[in-house]
Amino acid sequence: MEVKIIRKTDTEIEMEVRGESHTLMNALKAALLDDKAVETATYTIEFPGVSEPVLYVKTGKSEDPIDAIKKAAGRLAGQCEDFTKLFSKKAKA
Repeated sequence: MEVKIIRKTDTEIEMEVRGESHTLMNALKAALLDDKAVETATYTIEFPGVSEPVLYVKTGKSEDPIDAIKKAAGRLAGQCEDFTKLFSKKAKA
């Protein structure tokens, strides 16, 4: 994975996330939209398998979009850890 910031302001960011697909981008978008400081979170993949995903995030004036992305990624990581623990317990049963 490689991240390339295309455009950034105090409340908006547009970035390319190379090497990823809808799987990560959908989860990240959903986590971002759970944040009340995030006004818009969306992504595009113009030509699946050929072009890279481009994520767009717009926040209110109270939060930097980079901080919003970091927090959303942290929540996703926590959910994955919770699932791994639960699954491991059930798989032993």
